[in-house]
Amino acid sequence: MYYPNDFFASSLEIPENIKFEKPLEILYEEDKPKINVSKEDVVLYDYFQPGIYKYDIFLNKIEKGIVYLKIYEITNNELLSEEEIKRKSQIKVENKTDILKKFELTGQFTIYEGDWGDFYGSRIEVWFKPHNINQPERKLLTKNYIVQGWMR
Repeated sequence: MYYPNDFFASSLEIPENIKFEKPLEILYEEDKPKINVSKEDVVLYDYFQPGIYKYDIFLNKIEKGIVYLKIYEITNNELLSEEEIKRKSQIKVENKTDILKKFELTGQFTIYEGDWGDFYGSRIEVWFKPHNINQPERKLLTKNYIVQGWMR
């Protein structure tokens, strides 16, 4: 089959003045390395194929609700694969203690913008939607990662 190239990332440059993390590469869930964190954090995994991702989030003192991701291309502030990521990155959370608790995405999500090997900078935002519908959604964390799109 012939797949046309996605030129989304072909002219993007990764800014040198911004600190970026690289996703940890895993092929299967059991490949995840043990992560030691000392504060609230989000860890991104490049999962199975380029452009397909999973993540873990470490939280303390969080009421019942759902976390999900918003991911932006960093130089143009363009929201990536908005509906796909919001829907497929949801994790139910609740932690009433001050002890960090790890929450894992059981599924996966895809960034469609770009092709395999066309790496670019992104800003990952972790958003929280409280179970109590009278409370507003709020941003919990932000972290920058180098990502690539899934080749369709």
